[in-house]
Amino acid sequence: MSGNATNQELEVLRIVFELQNVILSSSPENEGSTRMADITIRIPDKAVKAVGILLGAVFLLWGFSHVWASGVLRPKYQIQMFVPESAGVRVGAPVRLDGLPVGRVSVVSLAGNSADSNRRIEVVLRIEKRFEDLIRNDSAASLVTEGLLGDRYVNIHRGFSGSPIPPGGEIRVVPVKEMTLTDFIGMLGKAGNCHNEEKDSAQQSPIIPQKAHQPQ
Repeated sequence: MSGNATNQELEVLRIVFELQNVILSSSPENEGSTRMADITIRIPDKAVKAVGILLGAVFLLWGFSHVWASGVLRPKYQIQMFVPESAGVRVGAPVRLDGLPVGRVSVVSLAGNSADSNRRIEVVLRIEKRFEDLIRNDSAASLVTEGLLGDRYVNIHRGFSGSPIPPGGEIRVVPVKEMTLTDFIGMLGKAGNCHNEEKDSAQQSPIIPQKAHQPQ
């Protein structure tokens, strides 16, 4: 009999514990803690999205400022010049106004129907529109080499008394005598020869002995 009573008591205790678990799991406090857990899981997702949007906006702003600084989006206009030969100038070469960059070469091509030997090559200059009033018809363009062995570029010397060259107009060309590598080597050779001649003349000149001063 005592064994049966013990089993019944254990069964009653088990049922009571199960009821307590059911009540606790359905209580408002437990439901609130579950919602708090859901909130803490969703917050990092929102933060990641916000950070991603912020980084994307910063990247777009940096890219736009970089493109704008490069001058790609600025309005341009074109003028042309004619030279006897391309002389190393290429499409994309810089165009400078008194040494300052204002555009680039957009076309290098053979000039059509030109009997003048000084107008065999047509070079089209694509220049920023804001410099149009500074490039007048008394300005002059020249092909210049960057350093001794650098790339070629177009340099425009400003004029001040003429009217602005209109889009599609022509700027006159002034040839520039530049030092080539051969000229530079020749100049070094001449300097070396002059130094050797001075050295030889110093060695060949006789030394005149000075007479001793005798008291009277």
